[in-house]
Amino acid sequence: MRIATYNVEWFNALFDDLGRPLDDAEWSARYKVTRGDQLTALGIVFSALDADAVLVVEAPDQNGRRSTVTALENFALLIGLRARRAVIGFANDTQQELALLYDPDVLTARHDPQGDPMPGGVGVPRFDGIFRIDLDIDDHADRVQFSKPPLEVELTTKAGRVL
Repeated sequence: MRIATYNVEWFNALFDDLGRPLDDAEWSARYKVTRGDQLTALGIVFSALDADAVLVVEAPDQNGRRSTVTALENFALLIGLRARRAVIGFANDTQQELALLYDPDVLTARHDPQGDPMPGGVGVPRFDGIFRIDLDIDDHADRVQFSKPPLEVELTTKAGRVL
């Protein structure tokens, strides 16, 4: 099994709000690079990886208007990638989502957060929770929240082996 990771700078800027790739001659968020050229270059890289699963760092946004999964699956369709299904974990507000593109003919993937959700409770929370700790020694618990929660996935091979 081939698993890769790739940090795609400004990937979010290559899609419209419906998750369609903006394969055109307009400037991308990268300096002096068109969106079409950036999509083409990314297609070359993802095709060369030829991975069963690719962890995409800085994946397109997930919010009330945009879908990371839709954008990545549309990108995979445009490029013709075998890793053509996507899964995302906990969304964040940083325009730097973590998502997994995978080949559904080889494996399945699902978001599998570990631990109990403990919003504001005591103890160590799940990555979408709030950790309370006195950071500034003033005898009052401060609220700590992950700005970019890790992506926790369960992978299952076509043979039924869980990774």
